Amino acid sequence: MTRFPILEYTQLTDDKARAIYDQIKAELGFGIVPNLFKSMGSNPAFLETSWHKFRDTVLKGELPRTLKEMIGVAISQANKSDYALKVHLHGLSALGMSEEVLRTLISDFEACPLPVREKAAIRFGLLAGTQPHNLTDAHFEELRKQGLDDAEIFEIIATANLFTGVNQYTDSIALEIDAL
Repeated sequence: MTRFPILEYTQLTDDKARAIYDQIKAELGFGIVPNLFKSMGSNPAFLETSWHKFRDTVLKGELPRTLKEMIGVAISQANKSDYALKVHLHGLSALGMSEEVLRTLISDFEACPLPVREKAAIRFGLLAGTQPHNLTDAHFEELRKQGLDDAEIFEIIATANLFTGVNQYTDSIALEIDAL
């Protein structure tokens, strides 16, 4: 059971929290507010900061949202963080990712039918999110060889940072999976 209440819109008493729920519902693209954010409803300042970080990292930038979500899936799988793993697999499916890609993404990454560039970005993001001290100049150069520039590499690191924090938060509070 989740250690913080999951607040529905009708339970909110703060206008700022209501406005943020409205933004999430409108901008996330699924017409819902995920439990991740509902669990923050009692703390509007934290909710706002978390939403802005998520939105600015995943929904904006040069890299496709699907690539960032796949990095999140890889990190969540490595961290054994069920919430983010399941929610973002569902999100990728809703964004049109094929079942074959989703299945092999988590079961046999090397066989996953993704372009080399995307696989390199996911590998790098996974390393940045789980073993950042092991990143070397060679890892950065590999991404540059795949045509990624510094702004895109920064986005991969920011995505790894986001999902590492999401995993820590959702695991700490034993967040329940959204009814999808």
